[in-house]
Amino acid sequence: MFKGKILVADDEASIRQIVEARLKMAGFEVVTAGNGEEALERYYEVHPDLVVLDIMMPHMDGLQVCKQIRKR
Repeated sequence: MFKGKILVADDEASIRQIVEARLKMAGFEVVTAGNGEEALERYYEVHPDLVVLDIMMPHMDGLQVCKQIRKR
């Protein structure tokens, strides 16, 4: 059963992989991003139901990404 689509953004690949694996096991579709700019691109591409952001990421931090998403 499909539960929804989640975007996980974190600059540490190991954290992204762990979170992605757990969410997929729970039935979610997961899209990942390795930095803030990529997270914003993925958000506009896939329109996820939920976004999980690391606060400290390169290029654009999680708070900046959140502000950009909320503007839309």
